[in-house]
Amino acid sequence: MNTNKTIATRTRTRARTRVFALTLTAAAAVAACGGGSDSSSDQPQTVSVQFAVTNGSTPVKCGDTLTGLGTTQASAAVHDLRFYITNLALVNDQGVAVPVTLDANEWQLTRGGETVSLIDLEDATGACDTATNTKETHAAITGTVPAGTYVGLKATMGVPDQLNHSAIAGGAAPLDIAAMAWSWQSGRKFAKLELDPVGGLTTAPSVSNPHGGTGSTFYLHIGSTGCAARTDANGAAVLDSAGNPTYSCAAPNLMDFSLAAFNPSSQQVVLDLGQLLSGSDITQDGGGAPGCMSGTTDPECPAIFNQLQINFGAGADGLPINGGAAQKIFRAAAK
Repeated sequence: MNTNKTIATRTRTRARTRVFALTLTAAAAVAACGGGSDSSSDQPQTVSVQFAVTNGSTPVKCGDTLTGLGTTQASAAVHDLRFYITNLALVNDQGVAVPVTLDANEWQLTRGGETVSLIDLEDATGACDTATNTKETHAAITGTVPAGTYVGLKATMGVPDQLNHSAIAGGAAPLDIAAMAWSWQSGRKFAKLELDPVGGLTTAPSVSNPHGGTGSTFYLHIGSTGCAARTDANGAAVLDSAGNPTYSCAAPNLMDFSLAAFNPSSQQVVLDLGQLLSGSDITQDGGGAPGCMSGTTDPECPAIFNQLQINFGAGADGLPINGGAAQKIFRAAAK
């Protein structure tokens, strides 16, 4: 189901920095920390929400060998670390989620009332040194919010449906990255988190290999499934405003999450890979794609989707469970 074939490569110069400073005015900085704000000011506050990946409390990066992973306490090298965040909002002291107006750059896109950003933490070193990985990284979402006091955060991991199936080759950044394309569902990989277990991955017997086999990478790819092109009553393709085919997906698999307490000036949003894999054995594959690629019959996926708090399985709607209230993989942590 996975394709490592490059659909299109971009030739362009990227100026990216790994860490962005949070540039708030003095009044806005007080507000972000939960203090008062200047109610007479109508100037927007600049904000930078930084992201990181950890294994429990240990930072994760390419070149590392992680330990204590999953049900067998396995060790593994990092192979890829990328995911999309959509519709990022800060929650004010009145409990209202206020959308972040994104800065315009090649990592962030606003279109049709939706926002999407790519968090790219692979740097093409160590086991991340592959043909589809790049040295450039992007660790923070930047933009503005109206002046106020903000105490929490809400977001979704994934790509909005109306953007998920847009053109990749020649498309708008950051949705034009071939490595994040998912051709078998005509969309994107919402998350591309890959590990190379020490000792490899043992795969189940199959028709083509009745004795089973081995692999090198546990692929964790989250995305919409059961996707089909929309057609009208005459069987003609239903196109969007740009003339592209539109799709409907039986399981959107967008992951909602919220942080009740979050201060962007002193905290970052952490994706805990150890928590995500806590119910998984990354050294064994029971069938289907190696690892979990969101297939509803893949035996490695139920444990993953339980951590994502997404309804999963044959006939499931692929929607967040109670808005992701019980999820534990995203949390706030000190920078």
